[in-house]
Amino acid sequence: LTCFNDFSPTAHTVEDCQRGITTCYMKTWRVHRETVIERGCGCPKVKPGIRLKCCTGNTCNY
Repeated sequence: LTCFNDFSPTAHTVEDCQRGITTCYMKTWRVHRETVIERGCGCPKVKPGIRLKCCTGNTCNY
């Protein structure tokens, strides 16, 4: 599985996930009126106030 793995609004870099990982994620949250975006492999638990989207399929976390 290949997922985007960067911290910007436009996804540019990718990573090959470790064997056995079947999902990609995109987390978003607000900091001082700006939206922060984090992408990567897996589907992590998040704190309240953080939006999480998990998906299956190569580069689905755009």
